[in-house]
Amino acid sequence: MAGNVANYGKSILSGAKLAVDEVNANGELLGKKLVVVESDNKSEPSESGNSVTKLVTQDEVVAVICPATSGCVAASAPITAASKIPQIAPSATAPGITVEEAGKVRDFVFRACFIDLFQGQVMAEFADRSLKVKKVAVLYDSSSDYSKGLATVFADTMEQKGGTVLVKKAFLAKDLDFKAALTKIKAAKPEAIFVPGYYE
Repeated sequence: MAGNVANYGKSILSGAKLAVDEVNANGELLGKKLVVVESDNKSEPSESGNSVTKLVTQDEVVAVICPATSGCVAASAPITAASKIPQIAPSATAPGITVEEAGKVRDFVFRACFIDLFQGQVMAEFADRSLKVKKVAVLYDSSSDYSKGLATVFADTMEQKGGTVLVKKAFLAKDLDFKAALTKIKAAKPEAIFVPGYYE
């Protein structure tokens, strides 16, 4: 509810409350009224573990919806899994959230969105097929695994489709001045710019 991705958390909370109201209005769930218990991780992985530990041990929740980002889910998922509490990650896109590197599916974490690999690939296919561009630039947030992952998959897919990434420039989430990066991108004369990142 606070921090860099508070807007995502607020939207997810609103959706969860709406769903709970609908379930309760339609006869409850297994004869029990659902109650939303809130805890704020401040958009920080380090706070996510504390937040979810409180929900599981003190509030004794039966399920967890959130956190919003992959890093925060990765920090909280071991806690919910150890307690066998299901966790829904509405917007965590990193592939490792639900499937370990060895290919084993994580039993207690569920995803409600497309993964990074799919998003990056679809955007490159859109650029190729719909926009009909072959020369692109990528401007990505080097402080975000999400942004870096999408940038890499987008660039790889564009090149597989015969396109060229003329320039890749990085920024940090807190940056306000993009003039240097945009000047270099403009000089490369791309037909399109791909900017994977949070909308703030």
